[in-house]
Amino acid sequence: MNQVLLRASFSLFLLFGFFGSSYCFGFYLSELAANERKVWLEEKAWAITNSMTEAELVGQTIHIAIPQKTLDAVAIEEISETKPGGIILFGKNLGKKEEILSLTRGLQSQAKEKGLSPFLISTDQEGGRVFRVQDGITPYPGAMAVGQTGNTQWGETVGFVTSYELRNLGLNFLFAPVLDINNNPLNPVINTRSFGSDSKRVSEVAVAYERGARAGGCLPVIKHFPGHGDTTVDSHLGLPIINKSLEELEQLELVPFKKSIAGGAEAVMSAHIMYPKIDPQFPATLSKTILTDVLRKSLNFDGIIITDAMEMHAISKNYEKDRPGVLTLLAGANIVLLTSWGETARKFKAQLSDAYKNGEFRYVDKDGKEHDKLRDAVQKQIRKKLELGLYDENSILPKVYDENQKQKDFLTNWNLERNQRYTKLSESKNFVKEINEDSIRAYPKPVLTANILPTETLSFVKNNRLRETLKSKKIDSVPFKSFQTQSKNKLVTTYLFDSTSEAEVLSIVNLAKKHPTKRFIILHGGTPFIKLPELPNLEYLLSFSLTQGSWEALGEKVNSGKEIPKVDLILLPKGSKTPSKGAFPERL
Repeated sequence: MNQVLLRASFSLFLLFGFFGSSYCFGFYLSELAANERKVWLEEKAWAITNSMTEAELVGQTIHIAIPQKTLDAVAIEEISETKPGGIILFGKNLGKKEEILSLTRGLQSQAKEKGLSPFLISTDQEGGRVFRVQDGITPYPGAMAVGQTGNTQWGETVGFVTSYELRNLGLNFLFAPVLDINNNPLNPVINTRSFGSDSKRVSEVAVAYERGARAGGCLPVIKHFPGHGDTTVDSHLGLPIINKSLEELEQLELVPFKKSIAGGAEAVMSAHIMYPKIDPQFPATLSKTILTDVLRKSLNFDGIIITDAMEMHAISKNYEKDRPGVLTLLAGANIVLLTSWGETARKFKAQLSDAYKNGEFRYVDKDGKEHDKLRDAVQKQIRKKLELGLYDENSILPKVYDENQKQKDFLTNWNLERNQRYTKLSESKNFVKEINEDSIRAYPKPVLTANILPTETLSFVKNNRLRETLKSKKIDSVPFKSFQTQSKNKLVTTYLFDSTSEAEVLSIVNLAKKHPTKRFIILHGGTPFIKLPELPNLEYLLSFSLTQGSWEALGEKVNSGKEIPKVDLILLPKGSKTPSKGAFPERL
Protein backbone atom coordinates (compact mmCIF):
# COMPACT_ATOMS: atom_id res chain seq x y z
CA MET A 1 0.00 0.00 0.00
CA ASN A 2 2.86 2.35 0.89
CA GLN A 3 4.52 1.58 -2.44
CA VAL A 4 1.31 2.46 -4.28
CA LEU A 5 1.08 5.79 -2.43
CA LEU A 6 4.74 6.46 -3.07
CA ARG A 7 4.36 5.83 -6.81
CA ALA A 8 1.23 7.98 -6.96
CA SER A 9 3.01 10.79 -5.13
CA PHE A 10 5.99 10.53 -7.43
CA SER A 11 3.72 10.61 -10.50
CA LEU A 12 1.95 13.72 -9.20
CA PHE A 13 5.33 15.30 -8.49
CA LEU A 14 6.41 14.67 -12.06
CA LEU A 15 3.10 15.95 -13.42
CA PHE A 16 3.16 19.19 -11.44
CA GLY A 17 6.83 19.54 -12.17
CA PHE A 18 6.11 19.25 -15.89
CA PHE A 19 3.33 21.86 -15.82
CA GLY A 20 5.35 24.10 -13.54
CA SER A 21 8.40 23.99 -15.74
CA SER A 22 6.21 24.48 -18.83
CA TYR A 23 4.65 27.58 -17.26
CA CYS A 24 8.03 28.98 -16.26
CA PHE A 25 9.46 28.21 -19.69
CA GLY A 26 6.43 29.84 -21.36
CA PHE A 27 6.82 32.91 -19.16
CA TYR A 28 10.51 33.01 -20.00
CA LEU A 29 9.75 32.91 -23.73
CA SER A 30 7.15 35.69 -23.37
CA GLU A 31 9.63 37.89 -21.51
CA LEU A 32 12.29 37.11 -24.09
CA ALA A 33 9.95 38.14 -26.91
CA ALA A 34 8.94 41.34 -25.08
CA ASN A 35 12.58 42.24 -24.49
CA GLU A 36 13.48 41.58 -28.12
CA ARG A 37 10.59 43.79 -29.22
CA LYS A 38 11.68 46.60 -26.87
CA VAL A 39 15.27 46.46 -28.08
CA TRP A 40 14.08 46.69 -31.69
CA LEU A 41 11.77 49.63 -30.90
CA GLU A 42 14.61 51.46 -29.18
CA GLU A 43 17.13 50.88 -31.94
CA LYS A 44 14.69 51.55 -34.79
CA ALA A 45 13.55 54.80 -33.16
CA TRP A 46 17.16 55.92 -32.98
CA ALA A 47 17.75 54.97 -36.61
CA ILE A 48 14.74 57.03 -37.72
CA THR A 49 15.74 59.94 -35.48
CA ASN A 50 19.32 59.97 -36.72
CA SER A 51 18.15 60.04 -40.34
CA MET A 52 16.27 63.33 -39.82
CA THR A 53 17.45 66.73 -40.99
CA GLU A 54 17.91 69.50 -38.44
CA ALA A 55 14.61 71.12 -39.50
CA GLU A 56 12.78 67.80 -39.09
CA LEU A 57 14.32 67.14 -35.67
CA VAL A 58 13.31 70.52 -34.31
CA GLY A 59 9.85 70.34 -35.89
CA GLN A 60 9.19 66.93 -34.39
CA THR A 61 9.30 68.42 -30.88
CA ILE A 62 6.48 70.85 -31.75
CA HIS A 63 2.77 70.01 -31.99
CA ILE A 64 0.48 72.58 -33.58
CA ALA A 65 -3.20 73.28 -34.30
CA ILE A 66 -4.89 73.85 -37.66
CA PRO A 67 -7.76 76.21 -38.52
CA GLN A 68 -10.46 74.13 -40.22
CA LYS A 69 -12.34 70.82 -40.38
CA THR A 70 -10.61 70.17 -43.67
CA LEU A 71 -7.00 69.96 -44.74
CA ASP A 72 -6.94 73.46 -46.26
CA ALA A 73 -4.05 75.41 -47.79
CA VAL A 74 -3.13 76.93 -44.42
CA ALA A 75 -2.83 73.52 -42.76
CA ILE A 76 -0.72 72.17 -45.63
CA GLU A 77 1.59 75.19 -45.46
CA GLU A 78 1.96 74.84 -41.69
CA ILE A 79 2.93 71.19 -42.03
CA SER A 80 5.51 72.10 -44.69
CA GLU A 81 6.99 74.95 -42.66
CA THR A 82 6.94 73.60 -39.11
CA LYS A 83 7.31 69.86 -39.88
CA PRO A 84 5.52 69.10 -36.59
CA GLY A 85 5.49 65.84 -34.69
CA GLY A 86 1.77 66.10 -34.06
CA ILE A 87 -1.47 67.99 -34.57
CA ILE A 88 -3.97 68.94 -31.86
CA LEU A 89 -7.63 69.09 -32.89
CA PHE A 90 -10.35 71.19 -31.25
CA GLY A 91 -14.12 71.35 -31.57
CA LYS A 92 -13.79 73.66 -34.58
CA ASN A 93 -11.89 70.87 -36.40
CA LEU A 94 -14.19 68.01 -35.46
CA GLY A 95 -17.46 67.66 -37.32
CA LYS A 96 -19.33 64.52 -38.30
CA LYS A 97 -17.66 61.14 -38.03
CA GLU A 98 -16.97 61.01 -41.78
CA GLU A 99 -15.41 64.49 -41.70
CA ILE A 100 -13.13 63.53 -38.81
CA LEU A 101 -11.96 60.38 -40.60
CA SER A 102 -11.31 62.36 -43.76
CA LEU A 103 -9.30 64.94 -41.83
CA THR A 104 -7.16 62.49 -39.84
CA ARG A 105 -6.44 60.36 -42.91
CA GLY A 106 -5.59 63.49 -44.86
CA LEU A 107 -3.21 64.64 -42.15
CA GLN A 108 -1.35 61.34 -42.16
CA SER A 109 -1.19 61.43 -45.97
CA GLN A 110 0.37 64.89 -45.72
CA ALA A 111 2.95 63.59 -43.27
CA LYS A 112 3.89 60.87 -45.74
CA GLU A 113 3.96 63.29 -48.68
CA LYS A 114 6.27 65.66 -46.77
CA GLY A 115 8.56 62.80 -45.74
CA LEU A 116 7.60 63.12 -42.05
CA SER A 117 6.95 60.49 -39.44
CA PRO A 118 3.22 59.86 -38.84
CA PHE A 119 1.54 62.44 -36.64
CA LEU A 120 0.39 62.03 -33.10
CA ILE A 121 -3.13 63.45 -33.53
CA SER A 122 -4.52 64.65 -30.22
CA THR A 123 -7.57 66.14 -28.58
CA ASP A 124 -8.90 66.95 -25.09
CA GLN A 125 -11.68 64.38 -24.86
CA GLU A 126 -12.19 64.46 -21.09
CA GLY A 127 -15.97 64.22 -21.15
CA GLY A 128 -18.28 66.64 -19.35
CA ARG A 129 -16.99 70.19 -19.65
CA VAL A 130 -14.34 69.24 -22.22
CA PHE A 131 -15.97 67.15 -24.93
CA ARG A 132 -14.35 67.89 -28.31
CA VAL A 133 -15.59 65.00 -30.48
CA GLN A 134 -19.38 64.97 -30.65
CA ASP A 135 -20.04 62.35 -33.31
CA GLY A 136 -18.82 58.76 -33.27
CA ILE A 137 -18.05 58.81 -29.56
CA THR A 138 -19.99 57.42 -26.57
CA PRO A 139 -21.40 60.35 -24.50
CA TYR A 140 -20.16 59.43 -21.04
CA PRO A 141 -20.62 61.89 -18.17
CA GLY A 142 -17.66 63.99 -17.06
CA ALA A 143 -14.78 62.96 -14.81
CA MET A 144 -16.35 64.13 -11.54
CA ALA A 145 -19.52 62.14 -12.23
CA VAL A 146 -17.50 58.98 -12.93
CA GLY A 147 -15.38 59.68 -9.87
CA GLN A 148 -18.40 59.94 -7.59
CA THR A 149 -19.35 56.35 -8.42
CA GLY A 150 -16.11 55.25 -6.74
CA ASN A 151 -16.18 52.33 -9.17
CA THR A 152 -12.83 51.48 -10.78
CA GLN A 153 -14.59 49.25 -13.32
CA TRP A 154 -16.58 52.25 -14.53
CA GLY A 155 -13.42 54.34 -14.72
CA GLU A 156 -11.61 51.71 -16.78
CA THR A 157 -14.63 51.21 -19.06
CA VAL A 158 -14.98 54.93 -19.81
CA GLY A 159 -11.26 55.20 -20.50
CA PHE A 160 -11.15 52.16 -22.75
CA VAL A 161 -14.25 52.99 -24.83
CA THR A 162 -13.30 56.65 -25.26
CA SER A 163 -9.79 55.71 -26.36
CA TYR A 164 -10.95 52.93 -28.68
CA GLU A 165 -13.51 55.11 -30.44
CA LEU A 166 -11.06 57.98 -30.87
CA ARG A 167 -8.51 55.63 -32.42
CA ASN A 168 -11.16 54.41 -34.85
CA LEU A 169 -11.59 58.03 -35.91
CA GLY A 170 -7.87 58.40 -36.56
CA LEU A 171 -6.94 60.15 -33.32
CA ASN A 172 -4.16 58.50 -31.32
CA PHE A 173 -3.18 60.89 -28.50
CA LEU A 174 -5.75 61.47 -25.74
CA PHE A 175 -5.23 64.41 -23.38
CA ALA A 176 -6.98 62.72 -20.46
CA PRO A 177 -7.42 61.77 -17.68
CA VAL A 178 -7.10 64.72 -15.31
CA LEU A 179 -5.31 63.51 -12.19
CA ASP A 180 -5.65 66.84 -10.39
CA ILE A 181 -7.35 66.60 -7.00
CA ASN A 182 -9.91 69.40 -6.83
CA ASN A 183 -9.62 69.93 -3.07
CA ASN A 184 -10.03 73.70 -3.55
CA PRO A 185 -13.72 74.43 -4.33
CA LEU A 186 -12.72 77.90 -5.58
CA ASN A 187 -10.78 76.38 -8.49
CA PRO A 188 -12.10 78.05 -11.68
CA VAL A 189 -10.55 75.75 -14.27
CA ILE A 190 -10.29 72.15 -12.97
CA ASN A 191 -13.62 71.98 -11.15
CA THR A 192 -15.72 69.05 -12.51
CA ARG A 193 -12.85 68.03 -14.78
CA SER A 194 -11.37 66.36 -11.69
CA PHE A 195 -12.43 62.90 -10.53
CA GLY A 196 -12.73 64.12 -6.94
CA SER A 197 -11.56 66.09 -3.91
CA ASP A 198 -9.52 63.33 -2.27
CA SER A 199 -6.45 61.38 -3.30
CA LYS A 200 -8.03 57.96 -2.78
CA ARG A 201 -10.90 58.48 -5.23
CA VAL A 202 -8.68 60.05 -7.89
CA SER A 203 -5.99 57.41 -7.39
CA GLU A 204 -8.51 54.64 -7.92
CA VAL A 205 -11.02 55.81 -10.54
CA ALA A 206 -8.85 58.19 -12.59
CA VAL A 207 -5.92 55.79 -12.60
CA ALA A 208 -8.28 53.02 -13.77
CA TYR A 209 -9.40 55.36 -16.59
CA GLU A 210 -5.78 55.74 -17.73
CA ARG A 211 -5.25 52.00 -17.64
CA GLY A 212 -8.36 51.40 -19.75
CA ALA A 213 -7.46 54.18 -22.19
CA ARG A 214 -3.97 52.74 -22.67
CA ALA A 215 -5.54 49.44 -23.72
CA GLY A 216 -7.99 51.22 -26.05
CA GLY A 217 -5.50 52.34 -28.68
CA CYS A 218 -5.08 56.06 -27.99
CA LEU A 219 -2.09 57.09 -25.88
CA PRO A 220 -3.59 58.69 -22.72
CA VAL A 221 -1.91 61.62 -20.99
CA ILE A 222 -2.15 62.09 -17.21
CA LYS A 223 -2.35 65.78 -16.33
CA HIS A 224 -1.49 68.38 -15.01
CA PHE A 225 1.73 67.43 -13.24
CA PRO A 226 2.42 67.95 -10.37
CA GLY A 227 -1.16 69.07 -9.64
CA HIS A 228 -3.54 71.89 -10.62
CA GLY A 229 -6.31 71.21 -8.10
CA ASP A 230 -5.40 73.54 -5.23
CA THR A 231 -5.40 76.89 -7.02
CA THR A 232 -7.83 79.78 -7.51
CA VAL A 233 -6.14 81.01 -10.71
CA ASP A 234 -6.72 79.60 -14.19
CA SER A 235 -3.33 79.13 -15.87
CA HIS A 236 -4.95 79.99 -19.21
CA LEU A 237 -5.46 83.51 -17.83
CA GLY A 238 -2.70 83.99 -15.24
CA LEU A 239 0.14 82.34 -13.34
CA PRO A 240 -1.11 80.23 -10.40
CA ILE A 241 1.16 79.95 -7.37
CA ILE A 242 0.94 77.05 -4.92
CA ASN A 243 3.00 77.51 -1.77
CA LYS A 244 3.48 73.86 -0.93
CA SER A 245 6.68 71.99 -0.31
CA LEU A 246 7.56 68.77 -2.11
CA GLU A 247 6.76 66.89 1.10
CA GLU A 248 3.27 68.42 1.13
CA LEU A 249 2.70 67.53 -2.54
CA GLU A 250 3.73 63.97 -1.81
CA GLN A 251 0.95 63.75 0.78
CA LEU A 252 -1.79 64.73 -1.70
CA GLU A 253 -1.19 66.00 -5.25
CA LEU A 254 1.48 63.47 -6.23
CA VAL A 255 -0.37 60.41 -4.89
CA PRO A 256 -2.43 59.65 -8.06
CA PHE A 257 0.52 60.49 -10.34
CA LYS A 258 2.76 58.07 -8.43
CA LYS A 259 0.17 55.31 -8.63
CA SER A 260 -0.53 55.84 -12.33
CA ILE A 261 3.17 55.93 -13.25
CA ALA A 262 3.83 52.81 -11.18
CA GLY A 263 0.94 51.18 -13.09
CA GLY A 264 2.50 51.90 -16.48
CA ALA A 265 1.33 55.39 -17.54
CA GLU A 266 3.33 56.46 -20.58
CA ALA A 267 2.61 60.18 -21.04
CA VAL A 268 2.38 63.16 -18.69
CA MET A 269 1.31 66.76 -19.28
CA SER A 270 2.99 69.47 -17.21
CA ALA A 271 1.21 72.28 -15.35
CA HIS A 272 1.96 75.96 -15.83
CA ILE A 273 2.06 76.53 -12.07
CA MET A 274 4.68 78.04 -9.76
CA TYR A 275 5.74 76.05 -6.71
CA PRO A 276 8.17 78.56 -5.15
CA LYS A 277 9.16 76.20 -2.32
CA ILE A 278 10.37 73.71 -4.94
CA ASP A 279 11.55 76.02 -7.73
CA PRO A 280 11.44 79.77 -6.97
CA GLN A 281 12.31 80.73 -10.56
CA PHE A 282 10.19 78.70 -12.97
CA PRO A 283 6.73 77.07 -13.20
CA ALA A 284 6.59 73.29 -13.51
CA THR A 285 6.62 73.30 -17.33
CA LEU A 286 9.96 75.12 -17.38
CA SER A 287 11.44 73.61 -14.22
CA LYS A 288 14.26 71.05 -14.38
CA THR A 289 13.77 70.47 -10.65
CA ILE A 290 10.15 69.39 -11.19
CA LEU A 291 10.29 67.64 -14.57
CA THR A 292 13.66 65.92 -14.22
CA ASP A 293 14.45 65.66 -10.51
CA VAL A 294 10.91 64.94 -9.31
CA LEU A 295 9.13 63.36 -12.28
CA ARG A 296 11.98 61.54 -14.02
CA LYS A 297 14.20 60.61 -11.09
CA SER A 298 12.01 60.42 -7.98
CA LEU A 299 8.94 58.95 -9.70
CA ASN A 300 10.99 56.92 -12.21
CA PHE A 301 8.94 58.17 -15.17
CA ASP A 302 10.52 57.25 -18.50
CA GLY A 303 7.65 58.12 -20.85
CA ILE A 304 6.72 61.20 -22.85
CA ILE A 305 6.39 64.60 -21.18
CA ILE A 306 4.28 67.10 -23.10
CA THR A 307 3.71 70.68 -22.04
CA ASP A 308 0.32 72.24 -21.58
CA ALA A 309 -0.40 74.82 -24.31
CA MET A 310 2.46 77.32 -24.40
CA GLU A 311 0.19 80.19 -25.47
CA MET A 312 -1.55 80.09 -22.09
CA HIS A 313 -0.98 83.36 -20.24
CA ALA A 314 0.86 81.71 -17.36
CA ILE A 315 3.73 81.21 -19.85
CA SER A 316 3.16 83.72 -22.66
CA LYS A 317 2.66 86.73 -20.37
CA ASN A 318 5.48 85.90 -17.97
CA TYR A 319 8.24 83.91 -19.71
CA GLU A 320 8.11 84.77 -23.40
CA LYS A 321 11.52 86.50 -23.32
CA ASP A 322 13.09 83.46 -21.63
CA ARG A 323 12.59 81.24 -24.72
CA PRO A 324 10.06 78.88 -23.08
CA GLY A 325 10.37 76.28 -25.85
CA VAL A 326 14.08 75.89 -25.13
CA LEU A 327 13.64 75.95 -21.36
CA THR A 328 11.02 73.20 -21.31
CA LEU A 329 13.16 70.79 -23.37
CA LEU A 330 16.15 71.54 -21.15
CA ALA A 331 13.91 70.91 -18.14
CA GLY A 332 13.03 67.44 -19.42
CA ALA A 333 9.96 67.80 -21.66
CA ASN A 334 9.76 66.04 -25.03
CA ILE A 335 6.92 67.88 -26.79
CA VAL A 336 6.13 71.59 -26.96
CA LEU A 337 2.37 71.92 -27.37
CA LEU A 338 0.97 74.87 -29.30
CA THR A 339 -2.73 75.49 -29.86
CA SER A 340 -2.14 77.85 -32.78
CA TRP A 341 -0.13 78.01 -35.98
CA GLY A 342 1.57 80.62 -38.15
CA GLU A 343 3.63 83.27 -36.37
CA THR A 344 3.64 81.49 -33.00
CA ALA A 345 4.83 78.20 -34.50
CA ARG A 346 7.56 80.03 -36.46
CA LYS A 347 8.73 81.79 -33.30
CA PHE A 348 9.02 78.58 -31.31
CA LYS A 349 10.73 76.74 -34.13
CA ALA A 350 13.22 79.58 -34.56
CA GLN A 351 14.17 79.66 -30.87
CA LEU A 352 14.57 75.88 -30.80
CA SER A 353 16.60 75.86 -34.04
CA ASP A 354 18.95 78.55 -32.77
CA ALA A 355 19.48 76.72 -29.48
CA TYR A 356 20.13 73.47 -31.35
CA LYS A 357 22.71 75.09 -33.63
CA ASN A 358 24.40 76.65 -30.61
CA GLY A 359 24.72 73.26 -28.94
CA GLU A 360 22.52 74.20 -25.95
CA PHE A 361 20.86 70.77 -25.87
CA ARG A 362 24.14 68.83 -25.79
CA TYR A 363 25.64 67.65 -22.52
CA VAL A 364 27.99 65.01 -21.09
CA ASP A 365 26.76 62.74 -18.31
CA LYS A 366 28.75 61.64 -15.26
CA ASP A 367 30.08 58.65 -17.19
CA GLY A 368 31.47 60.88 -19.92
CA LYS A 369 28.80 59.94 -22.46
CA GLU A 370 27.55 62.67 -24.78
CA HIS A 371 23.81 63.35 -25.08
CA ASP A 372 21.53 65.68 -27.00
CA LYS A 373 18.28 66.52 -25.18
CA LEU A 374 16.46 67.50 -28.36
CA ARG A 375 17.42 64.26 -30.12
CA ASP A 376 16.49 62.31 -26.98
CA ALA A 377 13.08 64.01 -27.02
CA VAL A 378 12.50 63.11 -30.67
CA GLN A 379 13.62 59.50 -30.23
CA LYS A 380 11.22 58.99 -27.33
CA GLN A 381 8.33 60.26 -29.44
CA ILE A 382 9.30 58.16 -32.48
CA ARG A 383 9.59 55.07 -30.30
CA LYS A 384 6.04 55.54 -29.07
CA LYS A 385 4.76 56.09 -32.61
CA LEU A 386 6.36 52.79 -33.63
CA GLU A 387 4.89 50.99 -30.63
CA LEU A 388 1.40 52.37 -31.32
CA GLY A 389 1.51 51.00 -34.87
CA LEU A 390 1.30 54.40 -36.56
CA TYR A 391 3.76 53.42 -39.29
CA ASP A 392 1.08 51.76 -41.43
CA GLU A 393 0.71 51.54 -45.21
CA ASN A 394 -0.11 55.26 -45.26
CA SER A 395 3.28 56.27 -43.80
CA ILE A 396 6.86 56.83 -44.92
CA LEU A 397 7.80 53.31 -43.68
CA PRO A 398 4.88 51.06 -44.71
CA LYS A 399 6.89 47.82 -44.27
CA VAL A 400 8.79 48.69 -41.10
CA TYR A 401 7.11 46.05 -38.93
CA ASP A 402 8.29 43.31 -41.29
CA GLU A 403 11.69 43.94 -39.71
CA ASN A 404 10.54 42.57 -36.36
CA GLN A 405 7.99 39.77 -36.19
CA LYS A 406 7.59 40.19 -32.42
CA GLN A 407 6.35 43.78 -32.81
CA LYS A 408 4.18 42.77 -35.75
CA ASP A 409 2.61 39.98 -33.66
CA PHE A 410 2.21 42.34 -30.72
CA LEU A 411 0.19 44.81 -32.81
CA THR A 412 -1.92 42.02 -34.34
CA ASN A 413 -2.77 40.56 -30.92
CA TRP A 414 -3.35 43.99 -29.39
CA ASN A 415 -5.83 44.95 -32.10
CA LEU A 416 -7.61 41.62 -31.74
CA GLU A 417 -7.91 42.06 -27.96
CA ARG A 418 -9.12 45.65 -28.36
CA ASN A 419 -11.78 44.67 -30.87
CA GLN A 420 -13.02 41.73 -28.81
CA ARG A 421 -13.21 43.82 -25.65
CA TYR A 422 -15.09 46.62 -27.40
CA THR A 423 -17.54 44.19 -29.01
CA LYS A 424 -18.30 42.66 -25.63
CA LEU A 425 -18.83 46.07 -24.02
CA SER A 426 -21.03 47.19 -26.93
CA GLU A 427 -23.40 44.33 -26.24
CA SER A 428 -24.24 46.07 -22.96
CA LYS A 429 -24.29 49.49 -24.68
CA ASN A 430 -21.02 50.34 -22.94
CA PHE A 431 -22.81 50.64 -19.58
CA VAL A 432 -23.62 54.32 -20.23
CA LYS A 433 -27.00 54.22 -18.48
CA GLU A 434 -25.64 52.37 -15.45
CA ILE A 435 -22.66 54.73 -15.08
CA ASN A 436 -24.86 57.82 -15.36
CA GLU A 437 -27.31 56.58 -12.74
CA ASP A 438 -24.54 55.38 -10.42
CA SER A 439 -23.02 58.88 -10.45
CA ILE A 440 -26.03 60.80 -9.06
CA ARG A 441 -25.43 62.15 -5.56
CA ALA A 442 -27.45 64.08 -2.96
CA TYR A 443 -26.82 67.18 -0.87
CA PRO A 444 -26.72 68.13 2.00
CA LYS A 445 -27.70 64.63 3.16
CA PRO A 446 -28.84 61.37 1.53
CA VAL A 447 -32.18 61.66 -0.28
CA LEU A 448 -34.91 59.10 0.30
CA THR A 449 -36.79 58.57 -2.96
CA ALA A 450 -39.26 55.95 -1.70
CA ASN A 451 -41.46 58.75 -0.34
CA ILE A 452 -41.47 60.70 -3.63
CA LEU A 453 -44.91 59.63 -4.81
CA PRO A 454 -45.92 60.46 -8.41
CA THR A 455 -49.46 61.37 -7.38
CA GLU A 456 -48.13 63.92 -4.87
CA THR A 457 -45.26 65.27 -6.99
CA LEU A 458 -45.21 68.03 -9.58
CA SER A 459 -42.33 68.95 -11.87
CA PHE A 460 -41.37 72.39 -13.15
CA VAL A 461 -38.28 71.22 -15.06
CA LYS A 462 -37.18 72.79 -18.35
CA ASN A 463 -34.82 70.17 -19.78
CA ASN A 464 -36.63 68.09 -22.38
CA ARG A 465 -34.85 64.79 -21.67
CA LEU A 466 -35.48 65.15 -17.93
CA ARG A 467 -39.12 66.04 -18.52
CA GLU A 468 -39.62 63.01 -20.77
CA THR A 469 -38.01 60.71 -18.19
CA LEU A 470 -40.21 62.06 -15.40
CA LYS A 471 -43.26 61.62 -17.62
CA SER A 472 -42.39 57.94 -18.07
CA LYS A 473 -42.37 57.74 -14.25
CA LYS A 474 -45.90 59.19 -14.11
CA ILE A 475 -44.67 62.56 -12.77
CA ASP A 476 -46.41 65.46 -14.49
CA SER A 477 -44.51 68.55 -15.63
CA VAL A 478 -46.06 71.99 -15.93
CA PRO A 479 -44.71 75.41 -16.96
CA PHE A 480 -42.92 77.39 -14.25
CA LYS A 481 -45.28 80.34 -14.78
CA SER A 482 -48.09 78.25 -13.29
CA PHE A 483 -46.25 77.78 -9.97
CA GLN A 484 -48.34 80.25 -7.97
CA THR A 485 -51.53 78.51 -9.02
CA GLN A 486 -50.14 75.01 -8.51
CA SER A 487 -48.73 75.87 -5.08
CA LYS A 488 -52.29 76.08 -3.76
CA ASN A 489 -52.95 72.42 -4.55
CA LYS A 490 -52.90 70.69 -1.14
CA LEU A 491 -52.60 67.23 -2.72
CA VAL A 492 -49.11 68.06 -4.04
CA THR A 493 -46.38 67.71 -1.40
CA THR A 494 -43.20 67.68 -3.53
CA TYR A 495 -41.91 70.05 -6.21
CA LEU A 496 -39.11 69.21 -8.65
CA PHE A 497 -36.98 71.85 -10.38
CA ASP A 498 -33.92 71.63 -12.62
CA SER A 499 -31.01 74.07 -12.63
CA THR A 500 -27.70 74.67 -14.35
CA SER A 501 -26.60 77.89 -12.65
CA GLU A 502 -26.31 79.55 -9.27
CA ALA A 503 -28.93 82.15 -10.25
CA GLU A 504 -31.49 79.41 -10.96
CA VAL A 505 -30.70 77.68 -7.67
CA LEU A 506 -31.12 80.89 -5.66
CA SER A 507 -34.47 81.68 -7.30
CA ILE A 508 -35.78 78.22 -6.33
CA VAL A 509 -34.40 78.68 -2.79
CA ASN A 510 -36.52 81.83 -2.46
CA LEU A 511 -39.63 79.84 -3.41
CA ALA A 512 -38.75 77.16 -0.86
CA LYS A 513 -38.51 79.82 1.85
CA LYS A 514 -42.02 81.03 1.00
CA HIS A 515 -43.48 77.52 1.11
CA PRO A 516 -41.87 75.83 4.14
CA THR A 517 -44.47 73.02 4.31
CA LYS A 518 -43.67 71.77 0.79
CA ARG A 519 -40.72 69.58 -0.19
CA PHE A 520 -38.43 71.14 -2.81
CA ILE A 521 -35.91 69.02 -4.76
CA ILE A 522 -33.48 70.73 -7.14
CA LEU A 523 -32.07 68.47 -9.89
CA HIS A 524 -28.81 70.26 -10.63
CA GLY A 525 -26.70 69.60 -13.71
CA GLY A 526 -23.09 70.69 -14.10
CA THR A 527 -20.80 72.13 -11.49
CA PRO A 528 -21.72 71.78 -7.79
CA PHE A 529 -19.14 74.44 -6.84
CA ILE A 530 -21.74 77.17 -6.44
CA LYS A 531 -23.87 78.40 -3.55
CA LEU A 532 -26.22 75.62 -2.45
CA PRO A 533 -28.20 77.12 0.46
CA GLU A 534 -29.58 74.67 3.00
CA LEU A 535 -33.19 74.71 4.19
CA PRO A 536 -35.21 72.09 6.11
CA ASN A 537 -37.52 71.56 3.13
CA LEU A 538 -34.89 71.71 0.39
CA GLU A 539 -32.78 68.89 -1.11
CA TYR A 540 -30.43 68.65 -4.08
CA LEU A 541 -29.67 65.87 -6.54
CA LEU A 542 -26.37 66.48 -8.38
CA SER A 543 -25.21 65.02 -11.70
CA PHE A 544 -21.89 66.99 -12.17
CA SER A 545 -22.47 66.81 -15.91
CA LEU A 546 -24.71 68.36 -18.56
CA THR A 547 -25.00 65.43 -20.97
CA GLN A 548 -28.44 64.22 -21.97
CA GLY A 549 -27.65 60.93 -20.25
CA SER A 550 -26.98 62.77 -17.00
CA TRP A 551 -30.35 64.53 -17.18
CA GLU A 552 -32.08 61.23 -17.85
CA ALA A 553 -30.26 59.67 -14.90
CA LEU A 554 -31.54 62.42 -12.58
CA GLY A 555 -35.09 61.58 -13.63
CA GLU A 556 -34.54 57.85 -13.19
CA LYS A 557 -33.11 58.27 -9.70
CA VAL A 558 -35.93 60.52 -8.47
CA ASN A 559 -38.39 57.67 -8.74
CA SER A 560 -36.06 54.74 -8.08
CA GLY A 561 -37.30 54.06 -4.57
CA LYS A 562 -33.68 53.87 -3.41
CA GLU A 563 -31.67 56.09 -1.12
CA ILE A 564 -29.30 58.38 -3.00
CA PRO A 565 -26.00 58.79 -1.10
CA LYS A 566 -24.57 62.12 -0.08
CA VAL A 567 -21.98 63.73 -2.34
CA ASP A 568 -18.35 63.10 -1.37
CA LEU A 569 -16.69 66.39 -2.34
CA ILE A 570 -15.27 69.50 -0.74
CA LEU A 571 -17.92 72.03 -1.74
CA LEU A 572 -18.07 75.79 -1.18
CA PRO A 573 -18.09 76.72 2.51
CA LYS A 574 -20.99 78.87 3.64
CA GLY A 575 -20.53 82.54 2.89
CA SER A 576 -17.74 82.04 0.36
CA LYS A 577 -17.64 83.64 -3.06
CA THR A 578 -18.43 81.50 -6.11
CA PRO A 579 -15.33 80.85 -8.28
CA SER A 580 -14.97 83.00 -11.37
CA LYS A 581 -15.44 81.52 -14.81
CA GLY A 582 -12.27 79.92 -16.15
CA ALA A 583 -11.28 78.74 -19.60
CA PHE A 584 -13.84 75.91 -19.44
CA PRO A 585 -16.94 77.60 -17.95
CA GLU A 586 -19.91 75.41 -17.18
CA ARG A 587 -22.66 77.81 -16.17
CA LEU A 588 -20.93 78.66 -12.91
